[in-house]
Amino acid sequence: MYNINEINWFPGHMKKALGKITEKLKQCDGVIEIGDARAPYSSFPDYLDKITQNKVKVYVFSKADLADQVLFSKQLEKYKAKGIEPFSFDLRDPNASKGMLKYLANVRTSQDQRFLRLGFPLPIKRFIVLGIPNVGKSTFINCLAGKKKAAVENKPGKTRSEPLIKISSQVEIFDAPGILEPNYENKNVIAKLALLGSVKMEILPIVALTDYLLDILITRYPKNLIDRYQIDLSGTYEEIYSKIALSRKLLISGSKPDTSRARNMVLTEFRSGQLGRISLDEE
Repeated sequence: MYNINEINWFPGHMKKALGKITEKLKQCDGVIEIGDARAPYSSFPDYLDKITQNKVKVYVFSKADLADQVLFSKQLEKYKAKGIEPFSFDLRDPNASKGMLKYLANVRTSQDQRFLRLGFPLPIKRFIVLGIPNVGKSTFINCLAGKKKAAVENKPGKTRSEPLIKISSQVEIFDAPGILEPNYENKNVIAKLALLGSVKMEILPIVALTDYLLDILITRYPKNLIDRYQIDLSGTYEEIYSKIALSRKLLISGSKPDTSRARNMVLTEFRSGQLGRISLDEE
């Protein structure tokens, strides 16, 4: 049986990045924390609050168009009940950034009060974007800027530095590398992050990862599976993946179901939204 407690998901470059982020925070007025709407609790590293301390914080949920809409609405209400007003939108929508950009420009700090008293123009607001790998930080920045200014790649570990990007005449943003918790007490959280593509595929074996996904799908979204692959859900997980392989004609030697390809396909189709709007965190 695979022991998830033996996973090492905090690579050396992430530890170095955390030190650089701490230094960059000294130059910032606020922090934009981005989480994945499909896992709004699991995708916010709790320890970010420790390193960001008293900075102004803005919470954004990416990929809201892929999340279970009813469940995500309930989860947002829980954040609001804590006094947090989160933003959520489809980062691919160029119109989605207008409200966010206006909000960032209107953020006020103690330094602003001095400028206002003296009748001076307010200084440019400077933020740093933080979140787990592959959550959409660079896409978010490009959406705000209206053009490609940050590198985007659909795999963790793409951003390795903290370039300062001019978003408008009033807002500048540091694009920071994705960071994870040094240690997750709830080991299911790291499995969810792996499903989202925020942890490198080498961390978890594909069988363990896709069995975990199938468990969530069968328990909470069985109709999505049945409608997508036209199968029944009886049998072991390996047997179900065999049925999916046969349904999609993923075969080895002409007739044997290729369950390995079926597992990778289901994972890919979950991530892209082809399985429907699915959330990993429960209410």
